Amino acid sequence: MAFFSLSGTNGTVNRSPNGATKAVSLNIKFAPGPHGNPNGSFFFRGINSSYLELKNTGELDARFSMSVFAWVHIENSDGPIFKYGCSMYVFKSTLGIEVRFVDRKNSTVYLLRKENVLVENTWNFIGTTYDYHSGIATVWVNNGTVIRRSIGAKMELATQSDVRVGASSNQDNHFRGRISCLQFYDQALSVNQIIEAKARCNRSSK
Repeated sequence: MAFFSLSGTNGTVNRSPNGATKAVSLNIKFAPGPHGNPNGSFFFRGINSSYLELKNTGELDARFSMSVFAWVHIENSDGPIFKYGCSMYVFKSTLGIEVRFVDRKNSTVYLLRKENVLVENTWNFIGTTYDYHSGIATVWVNNGTVIRRSIGAKMELATQSDVRVGASSNQDNHFRGRISCLQFYDQALSVNQIIEAKARCNRSSK
């Protein structure tokens, strides 16, 4: 659906085949990325006015199955990596990760959370998947799945809104740290596809 390198001056350009999603950044600066590129990531300042907003006119509305992945380097803060009908948060205090899926029909929130899975002072490749047909949701950290849980089959996701990256308009905690290579897919990626997505980031950073 969408691929944002979050690196250099073209980091907000959607590099996916449709390439239609527009992105607006505020109070972001370039920082070293996960593969050695000196401008290979966006640094978010941990305040509500430092964020990236992806304008969702339908391209990011997965609605059924979906996956989202990114490289993340956390500093001394807790906060959202991205937020809409599928949201992801990281917690420096517990080295934890949390994913929330929202049911489009009744706004029920399904939460997946696990502590002590992130690695301090380095880059983490993190993401999540949901399979509409099986109802299985997963959370991936670095080299494997850390959560696999059924949250219900045939659930339509509330992914029709704009996507806020690095901050939340209605919460006190905002992400302070670096994000690179943010990817959205309208399918639940397999393990092999996730490994390919991780390598895609490597190629895009050179």
